Amino acid sequence: MEHTSLTRALALTHALADAVSHDAWERAAELVNERAALLMSLDADQTPDALAIVREIQRLDAHITELAMAGRERLMTNHRVAMQRIDAASRYQSTGMLG
Repeated sequence: MEHTSLTRALALTHALADAVSHDAWERAAELVNERAALLMSLDADQTPDALAIVREIQRLDAHITELAMAGRERLMTNHRVAMQRIDAASRYQSTGMLG
């Protein structure tokens, strides 16, 4: 059963990487929650094959973290630009009402 859980956790990690790379943040959150339960159920003692899967999950997690940080920066930049546009539109509207 444990190997099945690890294999499923690895599949979820691949799906998570795909979701994050497509900015599908809600789906990513769902996958994280599903995967967490599997990872928390693992025993400390693992076979060499199981440890190889764990290392692959860790490698993917590092990549996912980089993708998520870049995605966060994009979202913050887009938000800042949108706020600047809203401010400019508000100033334009206020100026237009003066005349």
